Amino acid sequence: APGVNANGQRNTQGRVTSTYYSPTLGKGIAMALVKGGLTRKGEVIERTKLDGGTVQARIVDPVFYDKDGEKQNV
Repeated sequence: APGVNANGQRNTQGRVTSTYYSPTLGKGIAMALVKGGLTRKGEVIERTKLDGGTVQARIVDPVFYDKDGEKQNV
């Protein structure tokens, strides 16, 4: 979020709860709690990494792969 708190740290919009590498998608994915997340689908946000750098992430629907369950019926 824009701005900094009283300690000079960047304001946050939420928290990453878990990260994984998806071999199906060929990239990393993460689950996070984001303020107003369900209303922000499609928005790209910036997240701070442990080394101080940043990475961009897109907010997507919680069910983003095989939404209709077709893969289980192969």
